[in-house]
Amino acid sequence: MAAAKSGKTQIRIMIGSNAGGSGKTTTSVHLAYGLGKRGYKVTIVELDYSGSLSSFTGLPMNPTEDQSIATVLHKGFKGNYPLQPIWANKLSTVTAIQGGEAIRDCIREVPINARGHYTLQDRLLDYPLEADVVIFDTPASLEPMGVMALAASTHVLSPIKPEIKDAQGLFGFLRWYDTTIEELRLRPQPEILGFLPMRVDYVNSGTHRDVLGVDRKGKTQSNVDVSATLPGLLDSVGIHCFPPVKESKNYLRACVDGLPLPLYRPGLPAAQDFDPVINRIVQLLK
Repeated sequence: MAAAKSGKTQIRIMIGSNAGGSGKTTTSVHLAYGLGKRGYKVTIVELDYSGSLSSFTGLPMNPTEDQSIATVLHKGFKGNYPLQPIWANKLSTVTAIQGGEAIRDCIREVPINARGHYTLQDRLLDYPLEADVVIFDTPASLEPMGVMALAASTHVLSPIKPEIKDAQGLFGFLRWYDTTIEELRLRPQPEILGFLPMRVDYVNSGTHRDVLGVDRKGKTQSNVDVSATLPGLLDSVGIHCFPPVKESKNYLRACVDGLPLPLYRPGLPAAQDFDPVINRIVQLLK
């Protein structure tokens, strides 16, 4: 892999939430592509055995152990990361390390190893990846792979569905974040970049409008108690809420072709929905 572009400390971002179907892999893939398009070296590390990363990348499902993150987490690893280039006919800056079924044994081993939750952190310290940004795509279950990802991260981004249950559950995620940092004594603490509302449908979902406090055009409603909305709740605890990623059937179509949306249909307005997050990460890299 070519040398990293940025001269600053590597940014490592945990994409995590305590809810399934929140769009973690979609977020991971689109951030990686957007940053890679701007010339930054990016590696996605999949810490989920579901293998969903293959959908947006065209990589094979369930790689063998020596081609997955499992080989990195096992004892005896000597720095030979199983990096797979993705979208190589379009850009040369993005690679991935897959998860898949091979990591099930790793999941069972984490709690019984003395430094189990620090394994990924240790590997990246001992054998640094040549990347400006490393993105950890985590499963819905935060234990143990989410804990491992947090220990190795410099930042956290949480995709969230604008549903009542998910909005209420965000405080559970924040409690987990605070508790895990305290228990693992993480110094410096991983910084929360913010929450990212996903699959937002202003037009057809009254719940989405209520949770975000907007009208059918996505404009803030003047007669709404902002403190009761998702952005207001996050603001009350000093956390940023990014502009939402809107619902689009084209994500599924792009997924079928193993592509991020900007490669599948570059002219679509939705292809730019991740730009505010990408811009924030670029600021950190400068």
